[in-house]
Amino acid sequence: MPEHKKSRRTQLRATAQSDAAHLPGRAAASRRALEPSRGAGASSRAGEQHPGGEQRCLVVGVVAAAGGRGAVAELLRRLPSRDTCLSLVLIYNADPGETPLLELAMQSSPLPVAELRSGTRLMPGYVQVLPPDARATLDGVTVEVAPRGDGGPSPADIFLRSLASELGSSAVAVALSGAGSDGAVGMKDVKAEGGVTFAEDPRTADRPALPRNAIAAGGVDFILGVEEIAAELVRMGRPGHALAPWLTQGPSLGVDPVLGKLFRLLHATVGVDFSHYKKNTLKRRIQRRMTLHRIGSLQEYLDQVQAHPDEIEALYQDLLIKVTTFFRDPGAFAALKTHVLPVLMHNRPHDSPVRVWVPGCSTGEEVYSLAISLLEFLEADASDSAVQIFGTDLSEAAIEQARAGIYVEGLSVDVSPSRLRRFFVRVQGGFQVNRSVRDLCVFSRHDATTAPPLSKLDLISCRNLMIYLEPSLQRRLLHTFHHALKPTGFLLLGSSESISTVPDLFGIVDRTHRIFCKRAAPDAAYSLGLAAPAQPSAPAPMAEKQRYSEGLGMDAVRSEADAIVMTHYAPAGVVVDEDMQIVQFRGKTGPYLEPAPGDASLHLFKMAREGLLLGLRAAIDAAMSSWTMARKEQIKVRLGEKLRYVDIEVWPLKVRLPQGRCFLVVFSDSGAARLDAGSDPPQGAPQKDLEIVQLRRELVTTREYLQSIIDELEATNEELFASNDELHRMNDALEASREELRSANQELATINEELHSSNVALGFANDDLRDLLASVNIPMVMVDADLRIRRFTGAADRLLGLAASDVGRSILDVKPRGWADIAPIVAEALATRSTVERQVEDRDGRSYVMRVRPSPTAGNEVDGAVICWLEGDALRRAAREIAGARGRISAVFEVLRHPFLLLDGELRIRTATRRYCDMFMISLGDLEGLPISAIDAGWNTPQIEQRLRDVLHRSASLIDFRFEAVLARVGRKTLSISAFRLQADEGELPALLLVVEDRTGVEKDDAAPPGLRPARRAGAD
Repeated sequence: MPEHKKSRRTQLRATAQSDAAHLPGRAAASRRALEPSRGAGASSRAGEQHPGGEQRCLVVGVVAAAGGRGAVAELLRRLPSRDTCLSLVLIYNADPGETPLLELAMQSSPLPVAELRSGTRLMPGYVQVLPPDARATLDGVTVEVAPRGDGGPSPADIFLRSLASELGSSAVAVALSGAGSDGAVGMKDVKAEGGVTFAEDPRTADRPALPRNAIAAGGVDFILGVEEIAAELVRMGRPGHALAPWLTQGPSLGVDPVLGKLFRLLHATVGVDFSHYKKNTLKRRIQRRMTLHRIGSLQEYLDQVQAHPDEIEALYQDLLIKVTTFFRDPGAFAALKTHVLPVLMHNRPHDSPVRVWVPGCSTGEEVYSLAISLLEFLEADASDSAVQIFGTDLSEAAIEQARAGIYVEGLSVDVSPSRLRRFFVRVQGGFQVNRSVRDLCVFSRHDATTAPPLSKLDLISCRNLMIYLEPSLQRRLLHTFHHALKPTGFLLLGSSESISTVPDLFGIVDRTHRIFCKRAAPDAAYSLGLAAPAQPSAPAPMAEKQRYSEGLGMDAVRSEADAIVMTHYAPAGVVVDEDMQIVQFRGKTGPYLEPAPGDASLHLFKMAREGLLLGLRAAIDAAMSSWTMARKEQIKVRLGEKLRYVDIEVWPLKVRLPQGRCFLVVFSDSGAARLDAGSDPPQGAPQKDLEIVQLRRELVTTREYLQSIIDELEATNEELFASNDELHRMNDALEASREELRSANQELATINEELHSSNVALGFANDDLRDLLASVNIPMVMVDADLRIRRFTGAADRLLGLAASDVGRSILDVKPRGWADIAPIVAEALATRSTVERQVEDRDGRSYVMRVRPSPTAGNEVDGAVICWLEGDALRRAAREIAGARGRISAVFEVLRHPFLLLDGELRIRTATRRYCDMFMISLGDLEGLPISAIDAGWNTPQIEQRLRDVLHRSASLIDFRFEAVLARVGRKTLSISAFRLQADEGELPALLLVVEDRTGVEKDDAAPPGLRPARRAGAD
């Protein structure tokens, strides 16, 4: 968990303590500690504190929309009046004309209610309502409110995302009845950060769209009725419900034996080893599962998992954290277009595809974001450039959603309107990525930490995976990425990820946005096992701190060597690489180096003259270890029959070649006196001096002979090492070839899986279409742009006399005589891209309405049409029947002598009797279409509206409900209303018949108390 999040969440607990003294009245009773769950049988009392003296508060974000006022009122009524650690924030997207939610909340909630304003601090025991024209975010525990503005993300998504980011596991989100998809994206963030999420059961919701979209987005833990959601909130809000002892003060996760059993069970069941994932992350996710099941110890949870195999799958899905959005960190995508894509596309052959891999892609948002960025960068050249983007993840469910490419409407939080129009198409419940974009992307289940990687990649984007892995697994993954990338490939990491475990494998391109390029690494066998620990290296010189310039090559080496030599000595010397291979001779090196007998070699040590090797090796070793100039003086070197004294200097060079670092070795004659062992002593020298000279000669000869033997042994040893290295290199090449074959096989398997998934989806779609056509009793023919028949229904077969063999033929060749010419009508529909209708007759004189509708493709191109024939007589007959029914209803309402109102399912007035209009001095034209609350101020009371909604949705009737009202035209009145629910057809909202009577001055009949009564069926006794 990032540090800034931890500090904000700690701040929330501290604020609950520091602000407790400022709570008035009954709110003071809610100054208690709160945790999301408690252990079974744990004691509970108000004021119990979390270990360390902290107190916690659950912040509940409640989201509803038009049609959800009843659910909000029901939830608030069931809250406790005191001793709760819940802080509720209500976000309601109202229709124009609806009464403010604040008034409803104040009438329904037993807790204090206030409007949310800037600077407000979230406090337990309060209900706060977001104004309808505002949006709110959190800064720690302080609310910041700003104007909503036009367009952009919904206030619900903005608040829930901020809530998840700031409070983590202290956040709760609830989606109630309503239209649209407000909050669906934000609820995913709450769940991913360890919070708990609820959605009202769509089967019982008045408006099921909002909870259904939240469920479809994958951000809901519990699907319950409003009463059950309220009960869960009350339970979670009781003071003293602390975390399980194991989670707060138990043994370390790394050594807990029960946790080890849980990991082994996970590994055996799902095939994924979580032992190298970060322990804090695992702790939060396991805590979440224990919270949901109200379990207080890890051993109890292990027993639960073993007894219920489906729980192991649920835990597995929770551990695979799906926190991803479109264009997360827009600056990173802008940096890709600036630093990476121009390099990848420069002089790129048309037959060389751009290959991108996104490991840990979750539900595909990152993959599609990269595809869209590539298409935007290529613009006009997009059709000429091949692009392959591979998205892999461990979650099969996430992969399936990514392949479909369908996302809730809340994606507009992250996707601009221009991108929505260009790269998405609207479908039921949200948006789908265009087929042209989806065709660039291949999705497959794949474990990037163990399975063979893809190969020859241009870009790897891993921005949501490594932060959950321990350093050892991060190192293994980075080695995998290095192996999979081309020599010119790039790596994009998340803002909290780095390459610190393998700094030699990648160079820095953009430090701010975590973009790196592949570096040439020493040849080594690629292994899928854990990468070996980093070997200790020499202290980094100042030259290593500078970024190596690409393309300098031998010219740069030569220039730098010239500068050093000209500045200091200008003697003879050589430039060697790290393997001591001579890459350049400088000056006359004959007195110091000579070719060795046998196979030609440029190895410095093999070419060194007799006596030079030991000093030369010591100087080079000193320079490599200290990364500074090393010097050895007065080294005896034999040149023929003579000996000479030589000084050696070894300089490390700043510039680096592809094969590694380089050194400049400089030779010069020493200024010390020379001993000419081959010369004779001066004449007249004493005999003793002659003996000394002879002994010196013999000593020098013996020493040189021994040195030559040592040199030969060392040369032989070097040759053996070289042979061994060659064998290692051959083995490494074979291993690399093997891994490339495995990578190619993995890629083929991925593509095969994608094709199989597409074929299965296509088969299902084909079956569904065939069943639909078989069940439709309407003559319908599908044709292409050339009027060739694609499909037709059975009714069309009977009407037009079609047969299965007619598929592929022009409809003009098979249509019966006497029909109108179809071609001009279809041509008009294709040209105008709109539906065209014509009145036609068959040979028997029956009238039909021929309707031609263009068929757009996923790319919004029209390639055909759907032609259907609707019986015109039946339509006219149905219209006459509907008009007659409406006339009869109007006549009935005209002659009724009682004041009646007919309301629809949204409590809007359909019609009223003349008696009502006369009694209240209002015309029928002023009433039709108005909500009942808008008739007059006297009708605008939440109590009346709530009772009428109860009649609509609870199948009860309201009898003789009386109330006082001051009406604008007739003054103060005592009115009595009775309401009856009128059952509607399936799929339609019920209606309401409302009887209004003036009871001013009339005594109330005590024998018939007002209120709700169960409705009776017509004809019941």
